[in-house]
Amino acid sequence: MIKFKITPYDVVFFGSGRPFNVGDVVYSIFPHPHTLAGAICAKIHAHTKIDTSKILKNVYGPFIEKGGKLYFPKPSSILGERKKEGVESVFQAHPYELNTKLFRKENTNADSNIKTFPLYMGKEDIGTFPAFISIEGLRKWLKGEKIEIHEILQYKEIFTKEERVGIKMDSTVNAVGGEEDALYRIEFMRLKEDVSLVVWIEFDFEAEEIRKTGFSDENKLMEIFNQPPRALKIGGEMKNAFYELGRENFLEFLRENLGVSQMVKVRAGDIVKVLFLTPGVFPNFKFYMEGFEMFSMVLEKYTIVGKYSPKLKIRKTVRAFPSGTVMWLKAKRDMLLVNPAFILHEDGGYSFKIPNGEQDFIGSNLILIGKEEVKNV
Repeated sequence: MIKFKITPYDVVFFGSGRPFNVGDVVYSIFPHPHTLAGAICAKIHAHTKIDTSKILKNVYGPFIEKGGKLYFPKPSSILGERKKEGVESVFQAHPYELNTKLFRKENTNADSNIKTFPLYMGKEDIGTFPAFISIEGLRKWLKGEKIEIHEILQYKEIFTKEERVGIKMDSTVNAVGGEEDALYRIEFMRLKEDVSLVVWIEFDFEAEEIRKTGFSDENKLMEIFNQPPRALKIGGEMKNAFYELGRENFLEFLRENLGVSQMVKVRAGDIVKVLFLTPGVFPNFKFYMEGFEMFSMVLEKYTIVGKYSPKLKIRKTVRAFPSGTVMWLKAKRDMLLVNPAFILHEDGGYSFKIPNGEQDFIGSNLILIGKEEVKNV
């Protein structure tokens, strides 16, 4: 795998694909995996002229690097106090077997497949908040240990927002349209000085298009990426971003630093917690997990994942579970699960496995597995 550390020179804008009207404010989101993968493949196409649409096996990330430390999407079960400018302390919600009349699932709009709620037992007024978590914090979360605030990286520590004015273009004449209300506002993202995006790319050297180039391993690709200028065009405005390269296996790196095994042994009745490290894309926002039943879930509001390619005549947007979503699943039988893994569609259901380039939105559904001991309340 090739590791890319990407540092934009300027503000960037990553659109979600969500439609908007003239006069709206359009917000940049945190980039999805296929967005950065497209920028990296565009660099290869510029040098080789091959079709790069099917040359990738997997994409891992993007994540955040700040001050030399790596951060991952914060599990949504880690909560902060409401009505405060900045989160000063964090708390954890856990699923419970509910033997009380205080909480009844049938009195809520929860999905009928969900058995119970994640709860925080305390007096604080708490809620979800967008942030990232250090490897040390993620290791504690997997073990069910207390997490300290210094292990959380809040959005205000990662980037600032800058607002600009945009003008609607008439695509038929490639000029400014004649409408009176053609202006809209765009909220760009500017990464702070010591912050970069990090993503791992695994190329498929059995792919027909790569074989046309004669490349048999990553060495030739490294030669391409090491040629100056070391820059990618990223985001909707095609802004330049500097990158640094490395050779590293993401799965081995994560297992070693989190202290987790490649295979997780699960017995019937066990509760496993599943953290989405990238957005979870499923048709109709629902899925059946082979060998499990849904026990509980926590997430922030859903996100939109989209891709647009005039050349390939692709324009597609779907609703998705955001990075940081946590699902608790109850095992129906004994099994061994690969960890980390992706959740992939297979034989009418979904299973944990490592894909080989067959994802519609490559890099989505990357998950990390832990175990949870559920208590009664």
